[in-house]
Amino acid sequence: MKKIFALIVLAAAVFTACEPNDPEVNYDNLKIKLTSESVMNFDLDGGEGTITYDFEDMGDATRSKKKFPTPEAATAVEWISDITVHPTDLEVTFNVAANAGNAREATIKVWSGDHSFMVMVKQAGTTSYDHSFEATHVGGTYFGKVQSRGHDYFVILSNMQPESLGSVPYGACEYRFDIYSEHGAAFESPRRVPVGVYTLDHQRTGEPGTIDAYMDCSYMYDNREVANSVAYKTGTLTVTEDSIIADIVLLNGESHHVEYHGDCIMEDYTEPTFADISPVSQYTSDIEFNVTGGELMPIYRGNWYDSESDVWFVHMIEQRNGFSGVYLLFDFLVPRSNGGFENKEGFVGEYTLLDPKAESWDYTFPAGRLRDDSMQLHAWYAECISGQLDMSLAAPFTAGTIKIEKDGDDFVLTADGRDDNGNAIKGTFRGKANTYENQAND
Repeated sequence: MKKIFALIVLAAAVFTACEPNDPEVNYDNLKIKLTSESVMNFDLDGGEGTITYDFEDMGDATRSKKKFPTPEAATAVEWISDITVHPTDLEVTFNVAANAGNAREATIKVWSGDHSFMVMVKQAGTTSYDHSFEATHVGGTYFGKVQSRGHDYFVILSNMQPESLGSVPYGACEYRFDIYSEHGAAFESPRRVPVGVYTLDHQRTGEPGTIDAYMDCSYMYDNREVANSVAYKTGTLTVTEDSIIADIVLLNGESHHVEYHGDCIMEDYTEPTFADISPVSQYTSDIEFNVTGGELMPIYRGNWYDSESDVWFVHMIEQRNGFSGVYLLFDFLVPRSNGGFENKEGFVGEYTLLDPKAESWDYTFPAGRLRDDSMQLHAWYAECISGQLDMSLAAPFTAGTIKIEKDGDDFVLTADGRDDNGNAIKGTFRGKANTYENQAND
């Protein structure tokens, strides 16, 4: 009898051990999220800080048994130390050293798998800024990715809703930043300023984590009393999920501190938005064209892409009077030895699609792209009616070859390419260039 009872107990134990009441947790699918403040302030003495976090989509069984993944945390500065993760408490602790110098700020990144968040740590200093500004609005637009650069965001911090890239509302003070990020903005999604730390880059590399130092891109514009704009000498922009902090020194030597707290989604004043449509082309069949008697409008832009090649932007229309018919545009990259603007035939040649990683960009053209504000860039076929471009009849060149020849007074373009929908774009365009424009600033 005892033997039978022992077998029953053993069977029950085996059955219990095999029950799937504690399934294995796939930590890769858990998204870590910040539950404490994204900006933490410390006085001159410093001290200990605590970041709290949680995981989305975590089952009750895992949570009750405190079977949490262990995230990682790090910073790039020495004055934040002793960063320690406490996985059972869902906390990260750290220490901030005492500060005897200028006010300072840095970020702590916390990540688990593919998901992460950043916390900004700010500490008071012994000196003050010349100007401090509290922004109430975030504006701007998303330009996408140009060549091998990061994804380009034009960000405006202001006390009023921005109007456009080309104007500033009366009474507004705007701080503008042309930043590059590793992350792009999907079409028809909110234009959120990507989390990260960005530093003013006078080399203008366009690499992720930089701010373009070109004067028209990053500057302060004060239109409250007397219109005044000043470019930046140095600057950093720190972005978290719900805050943007900028520390800037202007070319005139003034130090400015700018803060914005709230939703970091840009109020995009450009409508409609078209960033990252895929495919852009609305064609479902091949495109063919044969234009005679058209007109080319070449524009020399010099070292437009900060490369070893010059750029001729050439756009051409079938009927200049009324601006109607087939419309083509290309950025042609040519050797700088071609003679620049003085050589009005400097864009004659045979071109292939640009490979940004290639050693030379000479005699190439970048793939066509549609900017966020619907502007066509680099290489396009389109059709115009009375000066209006019909986007339903437009397609970017994303593959193929272009040949430009000179035949008497005419230029002849021969295209053998494809759009982003796989359709062939083939044809010839013959026309004269009656006007040339020099836009080079190098």
